[in-house]
Amino acid sequence: MKKINRILLGNSNVYLIKGEKRYLLIDTGFPNTVKTFLNALRKKSINLQDIVLIVITHVHYDHVGNLKEIKDFTGAKIIVSNNEYELLKKGIISIPKGTNISGKLISYLGNLFPKAISYPPVEADIRISETYSLKNFGFNASIIPTPGHTEGSLSVVFDLGEAFVGDTCFNILPINKSTVFPPFAKDIAILLKSWKLLLDTKVQELFPGHGKPFDIDKLQKSYIKLKEKII
Repeated sequence: MKKINRILLGNSNVYLIKGEKRYLLIDTGFPNTVKTFLNALRKKSINLQDIVLIVITHVHYDHVGNLKEIKDFTGAKIIVSNNEYELLKKGIISIPKGTNISGKLISYLGNLFPKAISYPPVEADIRISETYSLKNFGFNASIIPTPGHTEGSLSVVFDLGEAFVGDTCFNILPINKSTVFPPFAKDIAILLKSWKLLLDTKVQELFPGHGKPFDIDKLQKSYIKLKEKII
């Protein structure tokens, strides 16, 4: 059983997963929370230099906020979708449409005040547009494109059935009591296809960017509900 470390930075999850020898970091949380991250590493006796790879599930400021600092600390390789490489390089984001009242308000305000959701620009080392194996880095996992929330959303799927899905799914209670539908989505129909892809990979447990992990049954029920709604 691999060691999965879930660290809350702001209201965003980042995940540190132990591979054969070193660590994979998935996302980097809200800006200005790097001290919380470093304190968590000390408590877990994890060395910064043991982080060799950083996967960005999507380029939103609450997921890339500490990326530059962590990259500078660790020298880790950064992987991002080719569709969001330029956004990361410029330190900007593309805000999806809101899917509920709070999401629509946040989307509106974000577009009105873009500087409030900016972050230090970073150039990724690897940009991908299709399934990408992490075995050469010492992790029994692959990255798969799961667009919908954003154009370049990615998920990291491990061979033993864990999927780290960023904001492709949300699990914040009570909002997400009966569904894992995110409050923002660039394209709901494409998001539905990404959910189906995750279901077809036979994952067992999903680790979202916001909220606690949940099992595949909740995604299955959410998929059926959303499919009925948009067809």
